[in-house]
Amino acid sequence: MDTALCDDLLQVVFGLLPPSAAPAVSLVSRRWLALLRAATSSLSLRLPASSAATLAALLSHYPFLAALTVVSAGTPVHDADAVLLAVAAAPAASRLSTLRLLPDWAVSPAALLTVCPALAGLTSLHLAAVRPLSFRWLKLLPRLKSFALVNSAATVDSAGSSSDDTDGEAEDVAGTLPLEKLSLCGIRSGDRGLGWLWRRCGSLKWLQLRACDGTGDGPASLAFAGCLAGLLALELRACRAVADRVLLLAADHCRTLTSLLVYDGGGSEALHRFIQQRAAGLHTLDLRLPLDLHNDHLLAIGADSVHNATHGLASLRLQSCVLITGDGLRSLARTAAGAGIEELALVSCDVVEREPGLLTFLSQSMPRLRRLNLSYNETLNDKVIGAMLSSCRNLIDIRLRGCRGLTGGSLLSLLRHCGQSLEILDISRCPGIAVGNVELFAQRAAKLNHVIIEESAMSEELKAIAQKKGMKVGSLPCEGGPF
Repeated sequence: MDTALCDDLLQVVFGLLPPSAAPAVSLVSRRWLALLRAATSSLSLRLPASSAATLAALLSHYPFLAALTVVSAGTPVHDADAVLLAVAAAPAASRLSTLRLLPDWAVSPAALLTVCPALAGLTSLHLAAVRPLSFRWLKLLPRLKSFALVNSAATVDSAGSSSDDTDGEAEDVAGTLPLEKLSLCGIRSGDRGLGWLWRRCGSLKWLQLRACDGTGDGPASLAFAGCLAGLLALELRACRAVADRVLLLAADHCRTLTSLLVYDGGGSEALHRFIQQRAAGLHTLDLRLPLDLHNDHLLAIGADSVHNATHGLASLRLQSCVLITGDGLRSLARTAAGAGIEELALVSCDVVEREPGLLTFLSQSMPRLRRLNLSYNETLNDKVIGAMLSSCRNLIDIRLRGCRGLTGGSLLSLLRHCGQSLEILDISRCPGIAVGNVELFAQRAAKLNHVIIEESAMSEELKAIAQKKGMKVGSLPCEGGPF
């Protein structure tokens, strides 16, 4: 009884330890190693090719896993299927809620049909590729809320016929999938089987398309619009070939959309129509369109707020939008939509550098501004930052990554005007800011809890200040993934 109680207490303690402590704990004794494994709920593994047997043996020691990531490169399909079967045969299979197989796994639909009953508890699944492309196995995962498929062209040759499209509309509507988040990458216009998926995605809240030149052909093209009605967020990343069509469909069908992201490809006219029809409901608009975003789009956002008193745009993020001018941004700032903005990003937008007084005007016209991202405006200087901050005293988050023209003077201005409110500061890749200035800011900023900076620029003094104040100091995690 005492031994069992001791083991239970040790497992609780092990569950509270940081991952970096695991190697030391495992060396104490075999019993501690076994208890550590039993207390592990999340595991990431990097495997060589043809290692299904090794994986099966390893997973037998982790009976309470809830999340598993398996990484391998250059794995042939039959080996990938064997690995998937090993996961399904593991003691923790029924407990798994999150499974990620990446980056080069190409599994077969037959293997997925076999393992899904054993993995019925999954709520999130990320696969690099399915060959041939098929989605029927998804109906065997009744709890799956999030699904991401890379569908890499390097490992998949899925164009052509697919049995997924043979049933048309005949199958019962009760077959609707529980998916709420869907990310598809590398979908080509000739890919078949998408129609079956689109017809069963009526519960989608978040849709991301990455590097896609189509949404599937034939019946799939007609079925795609049916999954848009309930969307809250839509992301199009590097989908120039299909972006116009998706934006036009979204304008007609996305009546509940609150967030739109379009990166690297989106027709000017289609985007303008979308804004005219759906801007009133948007909370977040995130655009990286060097050649497609114009002042007309900004004016359309502002014009909509004139006719719609319930305009809710709170976050406007623009990256590399070289065709917009100060006049366009000023016109937006003068409207109700501009005045309501709480987050503004002008990343690598040369209009910031061309017109030094623009930032001051925007800060004066946006009284609710709390988050500001001016990253990668390399010629931005201390004087411009200081003038802007004098009218912008409520910031809680400022990103100045890659602003190479800034020095410690900007931190002094930030401390003077926002030292009592700022919580997050990003000054990575700012070589002109000395570490002494960072230390002073970290010491005196009352609410600062995260300083984003390169490891090489961190001094022992800064680490000591961070530890004393319970502050995070370090690099920013990667963004833009499926989930």
